[in-house]
Amino acid sequence: MSAAGRKAIPCACTFLALCAGVGSILAAGSGSFLLAAQLILVSLILDGLDGTLARLLRAQTSFGAELDTFVDITSFGIAPAVLLYFYEPGGLRNVPILGLALAFLFVMSGAARLSRFRVVDPYRGQRGFLGLPITTAAGFVATYLIALEVVAGSGLPISLSGGPLAAGFWSALLLMLVLQVSHIRYSKPTKNPKVLFPSIALVVMLFIPPVALYSAMLMFAYGIWFAFISPFFFRRFLSHLPPAEELEVAAEADGDEEEP
Repeated sequence: MSAAGRKAIPCACTFLALCAGVGSILAAGSGSFLLAAQLILVSLILDGLDGTLARLLRAQTSFGAELDTFVDITSFGIAPAVLLYFYEPGGLRNVPILGLALAFLFVMSGAARLSRFRVVDPYRGQRGFLGLPITTAAGFVATYLIALEVVAGSGLPISLSGGPLAAGFWSALLLMLVLQVSHIRYSKPTKNPKVLFPSIALVVMLFIPPVALYSAMLMFAYGIWFAFISPFFFRRFLSHLPPAEELEVAAEADGDEEEP
């Protein structure tokens, strides 16, 4: 395969992730909340695949790295904020001033997270991330809202506007937005096939009604573990990596080490 053909494959995957993010925004605006949440997770998987494909095909480019940043802010910054704002019942537009503030905060935290990643990480994510990756909060929102949609009308005590689960959701989400701009170190899960490929299977299951709730619950639990527990195991993650001296050269040569 020619060099141009190899470079086109991961870029096509990145553009598909962008389309999924824009599709989520359009779906949320039209009231298709389940589809909007599903598309955020589809974009998340495609975002993990493009970097993997680029490394496998030796097709890393600076163009791919810059494109990926725009996908991240669209799919994992703007799309979840729009979904939370328009969601009914209990979305952010029901509390006009506070709701707008939280929607803006969601996007600003994600933008700050991505900007710092581009500027201060000399290893381009190969030795983990400084601050919680933007994909975690987006996936957290999407899986919770999928669970809401699946159980709607069942009488189960899960909502956005009241009860202990809603309080826990909003508290955890606010903490995630703080962690995104923190100095806490996180591993890069998409470098581990044991995480990436099961995640793909779980996203596919989200489109199968009988098992969608179980898939959403598993992904939700993983998001909680990754955000609040995994930093305690960061040293173990580093112990399985090559020496930093080797990764520094790779970081300078490979421009598209991306968010997980």
